[in-house]
Amino acid sequence: MKKDKFKSILYFLLAIGLFFLIISCANTPKVVGKWQEIGKTATLEFWEEGSFKAVDNQGMAVSGKFTLHENGMVRFEIAHQGSSLEIVTGKISVRKDELTITSARGNEVEKYRKVK
Repeated sequence: MKKDKFKSILYFLLAIGLFFLIISCANTPKVVGKWQEIGKTATLEFWEEGSFKAVDNQGMAVSGKFTLHENGMVRFEIAHQGSSLEIVTGKISVRKDELTITSARGNEVEKYRKVK
């Protein structure tokens, strides 16, 4: 009887783990890598552990952490030297080798092509 209870608990825990694995991979865009803004010099680079670096067209760089949500929403936490954290949100999507970021208000759209 004890062995059956242990198996039931083990199967239940495995099912929960598998469920969360499937949910976490479902609709999250794959952004890891380096991207260059189409027709411009600005770049974005994302790493697996959740950090990013952005360099604008004038060569100014910022870095910080990013969080992707299942619905395609992204939250950037930008660390500015000597000041408080800046939070920027928007929507992000990836289609083949093109990444699109739309501002939270929907009035700004930036398109990037995968570099590496």
